Amino acid sequence: MGTNLDQWPPEIRALLDKQEITELVYRYCRAVDRIDPELGYTIWHDGAKADYGSIYKGTGRGFIDFVCEGHRQGLVHSHQITNILIELSDGHAHSESYVTSVMRMMKDDVLMQIATRGRYLDRWAKRGGRWGIEQRHYVHDLDEARPVTPGYVPPTFRLDRTDPSYGFFAGAA
Repeated sequence: MGTNLDQWPPEIRALLDKQEITELVYRYCRAVDRIDPELGYTIWHDGAKADYGSIYKGTGRGFIDFVCEGHRQGLVHSHQITNILIELSDGHAHSESYVTSVMRMMKDDVLMQIATRGRYLDRWAKRGGRWGIEQRHYVHDLDEARPVTPGYVPPTFRLDRTDPSYGFFAGAA
């Protein structure tokens, strides 16, 4: 964050650390929804492990590559994170974040919508002044796949850095 946190009371430092971790969790969603692997790599520390059960087991960086490749097969996808709980302990943290993911894709000429709900159990470390995930365990709660009919408003998103949000934030700098 570029600030010497030692000058702040412990309660303020804890809030700033929790906010930084929260924004990294949100950054993950942006990275996979916009198929932006470089952004996705920034939430993990080198050598981090990702355990998504039968879906994927390996490195955090490898998971970003895996999920971005899979998302290229979809028409649209959207991740939302809620109920983020973070416990801090001397340069380390543990968090639980609820995730809802929805993807639309064509299967045998039928528009399908796949929705999943689960939780990310993340172990974090602060290295060189930067928080990053060391270990993620995904807990799968439920999912569904069903045919859908598209709505009446055409989408305006993009599955890359041409999405309107990138230009919007670039103009804010």
